[in-house]
Amino acid sequence: MAVTEDRKFSKAQVYALLEGAKGKTLGEVDKSHQFDRTLKGEKITGIAGDVIEQSVFGYERDSDQECDIEIDGVLTELKTTGVRVPKGDLKNAKGKTGDAYTVYLGAKEGISITGVTFEPTIQTDFDTSHFWEKSEHLLIVFYEYTSYEVVPASGYADFPIVDYCYNTFSEEEKAKLRNDWEIVRDHLQQVYAACPDVDSRNRQLEGFTHVLRPNLLLIELVPGFKRKPSGSYQKPRYRLKKTFVDYIVRGHFNQSRTGSEIALQESFSSFAQLDARCHALSHLYKGKTLSQLKGLLGVEADSKDVAARCVIRMFGTDCKKLNQISDFTKAGIIAKTITITPQGGRTEDMKLQHIDFEEWADRDVDFEESDIYNYFYEHSFLCPIFCEHDSRDGGKTTFEGFKRFAFDNDFLENEVRRTWEDSRRLIHHNELEWEYLYDKQGNKRMNHSGAYMGAPNFPKSSDYQVFFRGGADVSTEKTRTECVNGIRMLPQFFWLKGSYIANKLQEISFI
Repeated sequence: MAVTEDRKFSKAQVYALLEGAKGKTLGEVDKSHQFDRTLKGEKITGIAGDVIEQSVFGYERDSDQECDIEIDGVLTELKTTGVRVPKGDLKNAKGKTGDAYTVYLGAKEGISITGVTFEPTIQTDFDTSHFWEKSEHLLIVFYEYTSYEVVPASGYADFPIVDYCYNTFSEEEKAKLRNDWEIVRDHLQQVYAACPDVDSRNRQLEGFTHVLRPNLLLIELVPGFKRKPSGSYQKPRYRLKKTFVDYIVRGHFNQSRTGSEIALQESFSSFAQLDARCHALSHLYKGKTLSQLKGLLGVEADSKDVAARCVIRMFGTDCKKLNQISDFTKAGIIAKTITITPQGGRTEDMKLQHIDFEEWADRDVDFEESDIYNYFYEHSFLCPIFCEHDSRDGGKTTFEGFKRFAFDNDFLENEVRRTWEDSRRLIHHNELEWEYLYDKQGNKRMNHSGAYMGAPNFPKSSDYQVFFRGGADVSTEKTRTECVNGIRMLPQFFWLKGSYIANKLQEISFI
């Protein structure tokens, strides 16, 4: 594979081009007039990348499965991606500039690499695959998506270019990427071998991206493989998960991150390896009480969340929270200790993520492009299970083992979509209301902080598996900082219903 002369650069040239662009907006560097295309009002995908490629580097965009440029003889893929401060960090970033501000930047989305090749006889070796050729050496240009609303393509002109980085993957990360790619390859080869006829093969492949999703650590396949109304098929691309890109972004802007993250002493390159590790730990510790585990694992008696600390020590590492383990955060694995009764009940509702209401209010956002869809699509749960026995059994809490689950397509299309559509309808149709709580005499109830009790009529746990709930230590007029349709409320989060988790775990065998 080779590139044309206009795509060959030295590191010094790249440095000069990108340092000259840093601090300027995409509109200010748009010498090739990419934003003129937005005057027609059409939806344009990838305009930020077009500006960097055609205005900053000066070459024409193409759709070839080849690397974009060559830097000092090294084939390199040029990627342009958005970053922004998550809403939860806005209060910390407010008033700061320079490095003190950019340390809070995170990934806005995943990074698309290349299309999935549907000819396994050509793509059989990872090291020579289009995916790895385009992933091995990445030059990533970061622009700040400064809006918390979905903007039209013309709005990208105001977004500043904040920095860039050269990215290569560690051997441990490469092993994970290799395993993900080989899972896709093996599945395609199996279908091709069983279905030599194109039509039957395509029918067999419909929905395969959802089938493979729970087994992929760092990549995802988007969009799903499905038949279009025209009769042709929508084919997926390999994309680095947003959780993994966020890890890359935060590592670039926060050089001190290593002080707050922990890597496992023995990593894993596949979910199969993680499952095997969990199975071995269950064999060692199953049935042990918390008191016994504290002694065996050297956990202090007064440790907060002692069950989680015991699990952390089981994995041979030490940190305050399970989700500080970088091997989990890269892959979008949420590690959550679950305490059940011997009958499998009494699992608490689970708080998940802050809701970006600007997106929910935007009528043009598709469900498959929404934050809530991507959250459930990318994340899976690893649950160390503890059982709390009643007083007749001595009141002991014992470790039972691990269970792991991802959200299937039915849950996404039914439960998550239902919450998305019903809550958006309240906003779009101006049907959002504040519902006060009343006492037996019909008077509005007041909490200890002196504020009237109540909540907006968003989806609630009584009727939804995925529901809304406010998040704050106290509910006062001062802490009701979120405003939707003129109604002030606590910052809202979406939650997962405890009964769903309990039922799901009962359906799943221990690893």
